[in-house]
Amino acid sequence: MKLLFEDITGKTQKYRLTGGSWLTQANEDFLYDATANISVSRRNAKTVLLEGDLTGTRQALCDRCGEPVKKQLHCQFVYLVTTGKDHALEQRDLECSDDAATMLYLEEPEIDVDEILREQSYLAVPFRILCREDCKGICAGCGVDLNSGTCQCSADQSRSPFAVLGKRTDN
Repeated sequence: MKLLFEDITGKTQKYRLTGGSWLTQANEDFLYDATANISVSRRNAKTVLLEGDLTGTRQALCDRCGEPVKKQLHCQFVYLVTTGKDHALEQRDLECSDDAATMLYLEEPEIDVDEILREQSYLAVPFRILCREDCKGICAGCGVDLNSGTCQCSADQSRSPFAVLGKRTDN
C-alpha cells in the first residue's frame, strides 16, 4: 500500500491491513495471521506523523532443540515522514538524536507502507526463539533431544583430543 504525501490531511486517517500482504512471496511463511493498524496525519507542510502497531504469529524453529514453535509478535512504531532534505548526511560526526532515528526522508512524495511493515516484521523477531524457557536442547555428542530423551553418550571420552583436559593431577 502506498500513500501519496499530498493526500494526507491534518485529520487522522486510519488503515487496517490484514493477512501479511506486505511480505514478499519468498517469506510468506515468516509471519501469518498478521494485522497492522496504521494512522497518519499531517503535522505541517513537509512532515507527516505515521504511527502503527503490528501483531502476528511467526512459525520458527527453537534455537536449542530445532522443534517447530509458534510465537506471537507485537510491535509499535512511530515515524515522522518528511519530503525535506536529510541534513544528517552532511553532519556525519554528530550523535543521532531520538528524533533523527524516527525520521523517514522520502525521495518520492509517497509513503510505502508495505516497506515499513516489512521492516517492522523483521525487527519484531526476538534474538533467541525457544520452544520453552527450560529447553535443554540437543546433545552435541549423540544428537538426542534432551527434552524428551536421555543422552546416549558413553562415559568414556578417552578417544577425544580433549580428554586430557579432564584428567586430574594431584600434585
